[in-house]
Amino acid sequence: MKRHDLGNILIPFVYFIAGASALAGVATTFYYKEDLRLTIVQVQLLGSLSVVPWSIKPLYGFLSDRRPIWKLRRKPYLVLAGLLGAVGYFLLAFWVRDFKGAALAVILSGIGFALADVIVDGIVAERSRTQKEAGRLQSLCRASLMVGALLVAYLSGILVESLGPRLVFVLTGCLPLLTAGLALLISEEPAVMQVFDWKDTWRKFKAALNPTILWSTLFLFIWRSTPGTGGAFNYFVIDELHFTPEFFGQLTVVSRVMAIVGIVIFRKWLLKLPLRHLFAGIMIASVILSLPAFGLIYGWYNLLGVSPQFFALADEFVSAPLTEIAMLPMLVLVARVCPKGIEATMFALLASVMNIGLIVSDLGGAWLVSLFDIRQATETVAANYVHLDKVLLIAVLSSFLPWPLLRFLPDTRATGDLLFEPAPSALAAAAAFVESKSDKLV
Repeated sequence: MKRHDLGNILIPFVYFIAGASALAGVATTFYYKEDLRLTIVQVQLLGSLSVVPWSIKPLYGFLSDRRPIWKLRRKPYLVLAGLLGAVGYFLLAFWVRDFKGAALAVILSGIGFALADVIVDGIVAERSRTQKEAGRLQSLCRASLMVGALLVAYLSGILVESLGPRLVFVLTGCLPLLTAGLALLISEEPAVMQVFDWKDTWRKFKAALNPTILWSTLFLFIWRSTPGTGGAFNYFVIDELHFTPEFFGQLTVVSRVMAIVGIVIFRKWLLKLPLRHLFAGIMIASVILSLPAFGLIYGWYNLLGVSPQFFALADEFVSAPLTEIAMLPMLVLVARVCPKGIEATMFALLASVMNIGLIVSDLGGAWLVSLFDIRQATETVAANYVHLDKVLLIAVLSSFLPWPLLRFLPDTRATGDLLFEPAPSALAAAAAFVESKSDKLV
């Protein structure tokens, strides 16, 4: 194969590696709980820290575009991204012994994967000369991500039981090294610096701050900021229901498959609905579809004569599609309010706002866990999940917090926005944000 053809492989390969990094998902849960013996609050804080690198993605894009290394804008940064991603996982495998070490490892690996995501999105934007080409590339990226995640979903649990979390981190750390190795082989033309007009960009940005975009930004931030149970629920099903790493892997498989089902449902039946109605329906559905999670806490599976594992699988079957369906209207809304001329810049900023919302969500969950004194068992203290149902109820009901802002959203339908032809760089930013969302059991 010719050297310059490797660039065509790089795009799907980086997304595949991002999906395959889910190999460490189950290992992380048990590693935090069993090896490091972190508290539920500490796990929530690590969740917040993991989002921070994704919240400053515009900075990576600016550095790549405006600060070439050895006159190259993509290749050196992609190599650096692979090395950082690998270092983060290798630290978890060989060095981390406490919360501070885990925090450093999480941040380093997060920077690596977020940087790789931004660099490849830049390559996608450069190659997206037409709407058809952009659509082809985005479909390829999304498919590569899904394939990578699905291939390792079941293995993520099996390997934890057979090898232990630390060896799983070693295997996961090798994945971004493959990205760095491939990046070394691709060819790239020396960068031609373009003049960046700050005044023009700032003028367009100020002009874009109309009531519609401000209300939409506030809605999206609150939507993403509502607290969750996160690590508390995971700890509960491990301690009280004795869920094994292998079963967590099975749940991950179901989650990935049903996420694809959610995308199909959205595209086939929900495209013509106004966005306001979509968001309202998702809020109501989130309450109804939370019942299986309450069933696991209250033991409803005993009344039905089924195992808690079966109940958990049923929960994943109904909640995973909703999670994916909830993401897509957000992306449509952001694409709808981004003004022409600075689409990519505004999308990156709005995506960062939503990622910051995830940080607030994790911090809010940690505060609730601390408030209700929910804790796992230790050598000196017994476990306490008595009030987990209250935390879950607050998390579910908090999804209605953005409801009063629905009337301020633009009166538009998803169909119209999907037919709208944004800048290729905005398309790349949209796909990037999908990959940056956090995966949670509940």
